[in-house]
Amino acid sequence: MPAATDTSRVLTFRASASIVRALSRMARQRRQTRSELIRAILEEALRADGREDDPVREARRQSLLVSRRTSDRETLDFIEHVADTQDWR
Repeated sequence: MPAATDTSRVLTFRASASIVRALSRMARQRRQTRSELIRAILEEALRADGREDDPVREARRQSLLVSRRTSDRETLDFIEHVADTQDWR
């Protein structure tokens, strides 16, 4: 039996008129077809959804989120002050 290939399939869905207009506008700006744009958006969203699979990327994402919060600034400053960073690689 031959190996299955990753062939494209047709997917039909309903979208509001405002979404269709926004997709058309963005596709024109990027000089892409709407189909190309939708595929790129879906692929990116599906990759982003799997971010928990990469613990380094997820830790970095959470670190950046926390570092932007003013409520945690004092705690982060304390940790940076008392952390022994000698011999870190």
